[in-house]
Amino acid sequence: MSQKNAALKADFDRDGVVIIRDFVGPEAVRQIRTRAEQATEGDTREDQFSNVTKGLEKRDSYFGELLNNGPQVPILEALLGKKPEPTTASFFTKNENAQEVHPHSDALEGVVTWIALDEVNERNGCLQFLKGSHKRREEFKHLRAHVPTDLSGHPDLFEAAMSPGDIVIFRPTTVHWSGPNHDRSPRRGFNCFYVGDPFKGWKKKGQKDWHAAKKAKHAAMAK
Repeated sequence: MSQKNAALKADFDRDGVVIIRDFVGPEAVRQIRTRAEQATEGDTREDQFSNVTKGLEKRDSYFGELLNNGPQVPILEALLGKKPEPTTASFFTKNENAQEVHPHSDALEGVVTWIALDEVNERNGCLQFLKGSHKRREEFKHLRAHVPTDLSGHPDLFEAAMSPGDIVIFRPTTVHWSGPNHDRSPRRGFNCFYVGDPFKGWKKKGQKDWHAAKKAKHAAMAK
């Protein structure tokens, strides 16, 4: 492992979240943005997660290639110490004040990546995290994505203000959230989940438990 990756892994293991600046160049950002908008053109959903489109890899093989073989994959392998298990690729937008996700963590193993396609900051609803919270699950297990909790003054707060091409990598178990888009500027992101099969082993526990796990998984990947 290179010295650079070793330092990144140390930060990731400690904080549960890292940002790499200028991870992809302007042309890659333009390509992702254009193809994601083409893939979602004509979608007319009006549910609470209508700003999130999962399964881009099923709509355009370009995203399947990014999910499985993109430049983030060797970085993730270095951080995890094993090959990441790809689950899905998603396109995130946030144009309205109502599209807010409150502090929570997701009971999923693995890792999540989010590449900024626009300038993202506190004003337009950037991702925010509590550093090290992935190691304190019991302390934060009460948090729910639909229930407001003010952590703005927490000493471990980490605000993921990003420029196009930056990537944030985080554990699903790290407490995270995103506020509303106050200024309604474009706030688009390309997101990849590497959580393997979240249903593995649940079917053996019965239909009720399996359906509960399925519902929780879909909710987690819609935020």
